[in-house]
Amino acid sequence: MSQELDADVIIIGSGFGGVSMALEIQRRALGSYLILERAESLGGTWRDNTYPGAACDVPASLYRYSFAPHSWSRRYPPHHEILAYLTDVATTRGVSEHILFSQTVTTLSWNDRGRCWDVTTADGTLRRARYVVDAIGQLSRPATADIAGRDDFAGPSFHTARWDHSVDLTDKRVAIVGTGASAIQVAPAIADRVASLTIFQRSAPYVLEKNDPTNSARRRWTQKWLPGLQKPARLRSFILGEVFAAGIVGNLKLRATFTGGWQKYRDEVITDSELRRATTPDYALGCKRVLFSSEWYPTLNKPHVELVTTPIEKLDARGVLLRDGRHLDVDVVVWATGFETASFTGDLEITGREGQGLKDLWGARPFAHRGVSVPGFPNFFFLYGPNTNLGSNSIIYMLETQSSYIGSLLRAFRDQGGAPREIDADVAAEFVASMDRASEKSSWMSSCSSWYTHGGINTNNWPGSTSSYRRLLRQVDVENYRAIQ
Repeated sequence: MSQELDADVIIIGSGFGGVSMALEIQRRALGSYLILERAESLGGTWRDNTYPGAACDVPASLYRYSFAPHSWSRRYPPHHEILAYLTDVATTRGVSEHILFSQTVTTLSWNDRGRCWDVTTADGTLRRARYVVDAIGQLSRPATADIAGRDDFAGPSFHTARWDHSVDLTDKRVAIVGTGASAIQVAPAIADRVASLTIFQRSAPYVLEKNDPTNSARRRWTQKWLPGLQKPARLRSFILGEVFAAGIVGNLKLRATFTGGWQKYRDEVITDSELRRATTPDYALGCKRVLFSSEWYPTLNKPHVELVTTPIEKLDARGVLLRDGRHLDVDVVVWATGFETASFTGDLEITGREGQGLKDLWGARPFAHRGVSVPGFPNFFFLYGPNTNLGSNSIIYMLETQSSYIGSLLRAFRDQGGAPREIDADVAAEFVASMDRASEKSSWMSSCSSWYTHGGINTNNWPGSTSSYRRLLRQVDVENYRAIQ
C-alpha cells in the first residue's frame, strides 16, 4: 500500500556529497528531492571548520566538481573560498531551493507497508521518501579526547571544528592537543601572536612540503574565462595523487621514495637532534594521514613553541598536568583531536526491513557494498561511506563517482518497475572480503592505529586507485539488487 511522499529522494547533508547527489538527480530527471541539513547553512566540513589557517590540502584544480571549474586565489585555497565555491554551485544550479535547514535527522525507518522511508527530525517532523541518501560524511562529528579533567579547566576550551572566534589569543599561553591535519594548520597561523604555544603530541605525523603559490591576476583571469586550460593541471594533480596512493596501498619502492623525500625535507628544516627525534614517526608512511605544510616544522623551531611528547595525565583549572609530574599553566586549550569516524552515522538511528538496526547489523565492522549499499536496507545509499575515504587524491572525485552510480541505480530501478531493491547479502559479503584482501599490504595495516582502521580492520579507506573505483562503479550491477515484494 503506497503512502503520500514528501519527495522521491531525501538527501541528508548539504556538503559536497549532498550537493553532488542533488545535481545528479536533476541531471537525470529522477524525480523530486529534499536535502535535510542540521545546520543553518550549507557547506559541511567547509562550513564547520573556520579555524585560523584552515585550507585544502588537495590542489584546487582537483578539489572541485569536474563540471564546475573556478578561478582560485592560490593552489590550495582557504576554507572560506571553498565554501563560497560550493555555495555558488548550489545556488546557481538550483540546489539551494531544495534545502531545508535546521533539520537534524534523528531516525530513519523502513516503512514496509508504505514501501518507503520514514524520516524523522529532532523537531518531531515526519517526512516520507522512496529513497534516502546519507551524505553525512566521515568528518562531521568532532571527537573528544578521553582525558581526565576536561571540564575542570577554567579558561576557554574548544575543538578546531567549533572554533570560538570571540576568544582573543593575542599574548595568551595556548595549548593545542593533537598534531593532525587541523593542528598543523592552526599552529603556524596563531604562533606569532601568542605568548607561548604548547603542542601535545601522541604520535608524530609525516608532514611533506606544501608548495602553495598565489595565483596572479592574469592566471585568475585565464582560469575564469578559459577554464579548459585548467585540464592539464588537473590531470597532473590526479596522476601524482594516484602515484602517491600506489605507495600507500602496497608499492614498497614508491613508499620508500616518498619516505626519503619526507626525511630530506624535515632534516633541512629541523636541525636540533631532540626535536628530530620527536618529529620522527614510528610507523610506515601512510599508516596515518600524510599531511602537507611548509610552515609546520619552521613553527616548531620557534623559541616560544614547545612540542610535548609526554602523555597528559589530566587537566585542572590552571592547565595541564603531565604523567611525569610537570605542570604547564595555559590560558586557552584547543582540541585538535579529529573526528568520530567509527560509526559513519553518528547519533542517527537507522532501522531497515524486519526491524533490523544498522548498528546492530554492523556490530564492530561498518561495511557497505561498493561503499554505497547495505543488505536489509532497501532504497538506501551512502555517500562517503565505508571504504571510500582516501589516503591520497580528491574525495570529490569519489563523491561524483558514487553519485553517478546511485543515479544509474535509481534509473534502473524505475525502468524495472519501481519495486524497492536492496543489495544481495552474499554480494555485499564478497565485496567486504575483497576490501580486506586488497588492504593486506597497505600502510594502514602495518604498524599503527588510526581513524582509518577499527579493530585492526580497514573500515574507512578505499584500498586502490581512485580511477579503479570509478571503473568499478561504472559497471552498474543492478542485477545484484533484489526486488522486495
